[in-house]
Amino acid sequence: MKSELAGLADSIAKRLIEEGFTVQRYNAYTTNSIYLKLDYGVCNSIRISDHPGKKHLKYRYNIGTFVTGYREEKDRYPRLYYQAGKTRNLVRRILRDREDKLARYGPDGYRRLMQKNRQDNAGSRGFWQEAVLLLGEGKGGKDG
Repeated sequence: MKSELAGLADSIAKRLIEEGFTVQRYNAYTTNSIYLKLDYGVCNSIRISDHPGKKHLKYRYNIGTFVTGYREEKDRYPRLYYQAGKTRNLVRRILRDREDKLARYGPDGYRRLMQKNRQDNAGSRGFWQEAVLLLGEGKGGKDG
């Protein structure tokens, strides 16, 4: 199962990097879950897993073998769930969400948010210290 999820994460990360995202990847120690933070969190994060997540951790994008069909859960912010075979749909949604944020903040504002998130969290324990950084250079925001 772990290699299936790793392949899924690799495929999604590669596609998003091709689209210009900066991706931080974190492989969980105690589960098979893999997390991809997009543009230092400005475009949210993806949880790739084989089991439902903890109730108190709420990822915008969720994909994996535990999902039986697309669904959207309403919370303070909507959370989206995709089956493992629906990566194209997931990537399309992420691209659309980034375009919305670019329209709202403008390219310079989006990059400033990325830089702020990066600076504010650089020393934070856990994800920010342990994640592997994968850089893209497209629309959303070359990190610089």
